[in-house]
Amino acid sequence: MRCLRQFLMVLLIASPALQTQTREKHFSEGGVGSLFSRSAFAHGYRHGYEEGYHSGNLDVNMGRIVQNRKTLLHGVKYGFSPGFGSRRSFEAGFEAGLTAGYSDGYAGRTFRAIESVRAIASALEGSPQPSDSASVSFDQGLAFGYREGFANGGSPAASGPPEEFHSIGCGQFPLQVAPDQDLTAQSSYCDGYRRGFVLGHTDARVLGADQAALEASK
Repeated sequence: MRCLRQFLMVLLIASPALQTQTREKHFSEGGVGSLFSRSAFAHGYRHGYEEGYHSGNLDVNMGRIVQNRKTLLHGVKYGFSPGFGSRRSFEAGFEAGLTAGYSDGYAGRTFRAIESVRAIASALEGSPQPSDSASVSFDQGLAFGYREGFANGGSPAASGPPEEFHSIGCGQFPLQVAPDQDLTAQSSYCDGYRRGFVLGHTDARVLGADQAALEASK
């Protein structure tokens, strides 16, 4: 038992990424731990939404006018740590979540990030880690899917959000993710894309006209 404890201590000291995951509260959130460990975008979205929601709620309670996207992002602290994965992806997710959270907080809607993220993590918790390096394909798919889902959900002819992930196509697989057309990477990308599409589509439909003010100075 003593040897095991010593081994674990050495492992924690030697692995900054593992230390980050141990300290980061969102990695232990029920039903979403695996999603955040595989997707820096989804993890950043969760952080950004929380920050945005509190800011929007504060602004409306103080009688301030709604902020546009430019002022909302000015001086924002992303709170990124190397153990989260890709900085670029985390920050893109953070900005998407910040926008959605601010709109919800200012409009007095419920804090829906936990439910939304948990929904797209369905059937992922506890499943094997994808074999593509650092889950890059899954994360890139989720980020791209979010953008396309948001664009689709904001169109006048948009229907309700897809009820099941498998009903969504994953668009054209980008060669830069896996130039050799590795089937495992493609499958992982498409899995992330479908989940991201649902999240983005839902955000666009909930935010609706609120988005116009936030995008005014983009």
